[in-house]
Amino acid sequence: MIRQSWNFLRELRRRRVFRTAGIYIVSAWVLLQVVALAFQSFSIPDEALRYVWIAASIGLPVALIFGWFFDITPKGVVRTKPATGSEDLGLRRGDFAIITALAAVTIVIMGGMINEIRRMPALQSGPWYAAERLAAAIAVLPFENLSGDENQDYLSAGLHDALTTTLSRVSRFRVTSRFSTRLMGGDVELPEIRRVLGVDKALFGSVLRDDEQVRINVTLIDLETEKTIWTDSFTRQFEGLIAMQNEITSAIAREVNITLTPEEERQLSPTAEVDGDTYEAYLRAMVQLRRGTPRGYRRAIEILNEAVDNDPTSALAYAAMGIGYSQLGHSPFPVSGASLRARAAADRALEYDPNLAEAHLALGMHRAYYAWDFEGAEESYLRALELNPSHVDAHYHYAWLLELLNRDEEALRHGDYTKELNPLSPFYTAWLAEQYADAGQHERAIKEAQETLDLNPTYPVAWLTLGNAYLDMGRYDEAVAAHEHLRDSGFWGWVLTATLAERGRQEDARLIAENIASGTNNEFTLALTYCSLRDRDACIHHMETAREKRHPWFPWLVAWFRPMRFLHDDPRMQEFADDLGIRLPNRG
Repeated sequence: MIRQSWNFLRELRRRRVFRTAGIYIVSAWVLLQVVALAFQSFSIPDEALRYVWIAASIGLPVALIFGWFFDITPKGVVRTKPATGSEDLGLRRGDFAIITALAAVTIVIMGGMINEIRRMPALQSGPWYAAERLAAAIAVLPFENLSGDENQDYLSAGLHDALTTTLSRVSRFRVTSRFSTRLMGGDVELPEIRRVLGVDKALFGSVLRDDEQVRINVTLIDLETEKTIWTDSFTRQFEGLIAMQNEITSAIAREVNITLTPEEERQLSPTAEVDGDTYEAYLRAMVQLRRGTPRGYRRAIEILNEAVDNDPTSALAYAAMGIGYSQLGHSPFPVSGASLRARAAADRALEYDPNLAEAHLALGMHRAYYAWDFEGAEESYLRALELNPSHVDAHYHYAWLLELLNRDEEALRHGDYTKELNPLSPFYTAWLAEQYADAGQHERAIKEAQETLDLNPTYPVAWLTLGNAYLDMGRYDEAVAAHEHLRDSGFWGWVLTATLAERGRQEDARLIAENIASGTNNEFTLALTYCSLRDRDACIHHMETAREKRHPWFPWLVAWFRPMRFLHDDPRMQEFADDLGIRLPNRG
């Protein structure tokens, strides 16, 4: 037995099987290193490497069998030379059968590996699905204005906003929205920043302007250890500020050991200089845009119009203008023509730069809220999120498109992510609460609504959601008490009308409804008010008017708002739904 084993080992050595195994193992190890880097570049989950390891392990016996029967020479593949005698080493019919079988096994192994890896993005798509995909959760804290001139506050605020946006383009970062980070200024301690914002790193900065030169100092802090990871200073003219933001973002990625994808490297590559006056106007406009008020949107658009007069090819200015018009058009009281202007601005932005998330978002909002092209809207929202995975507004609007399309589980994932990105905004937390109420998760809806009221005790959507959750749970007195907070809140008065009517207090409900009807000609408000009173014909009449005027919330009026549920058995509502290409939900 020992002699036979020794002879077998000698034969393995003579046939160079050990050499084949060594070459295979070294080659597989090198290949795995290359594949690991490639997977990072293309944002393929690290877990996919296990399939490559499995394929490499299964492939080893195939390589050893090949090494036993064949040699690779300068003349090609030949049969292994026999131990004694000499003969023609050319391949015979049986050899081709062996090679074909080994090739077939290799193809099956490779095909299985590729199929498993291809399935992974389908199982784990988007930036919210698994925390391990995120290399860092970062908050960019408000930049300090070192000039001592309040007139330069726009510059520090604008650059804080711009750098937040640039960092958000990196898919393995979760970047907290500027609304929440600006509430963390002053003397807030590092542990509090970490706790409240749910981040592990924070970027602090200061800005000093000297004539046309801008100096920015930035420091990246690890909030767990409270140690400085990286710090640097940059001095640029206005025309070089975009390139500087890209440089800072690339540096931060290196410091936290992120390999950027090819798309991200392209976006963050050295940028051609922009017109300094145009970029300064853009920063001023963004400060106004971020106020989130109709007045702020209008003022931003005025500044941006001046910017594009100065530089008609400024994609950034057109994209921001598209967002401003989109916000004016997306409202229960939409500004006439705003959505069409948003589409025109977005088209111009995409003409000059097709890789601006804000332009795709503006286009998606036009498609969703005006054109009622829901397939096109989804395409635009997904492209915006591909370019900027931390864009909270893109997640928000996509969530509500998914709500309309009855894709509640997906909608909640995006809704949850808006809270992660902007935890201190009552707007996002309140509407997330309403998503949970709509999905029948009433306890979670109540929790989110109460957290919203902790942020803002008068926020109407929180009281709306709290009362709706109580109604669905049969806690009627608590529902009425919650909705009483909306009695004198203008637009939201219809909510109390609906609740009182549902509780049989028809006269009280009608008095509120008459007061609303006498004070508005808004078809959206009137449709909800009359539907709350169960007046089918009046409700349908105002819905038809909303459709004719292309009210941005008309599709949600048909399929989503709670008072409309009793009308879902009406053929006229089914006709509305069919025209929109949506399905009426069955919520009882």
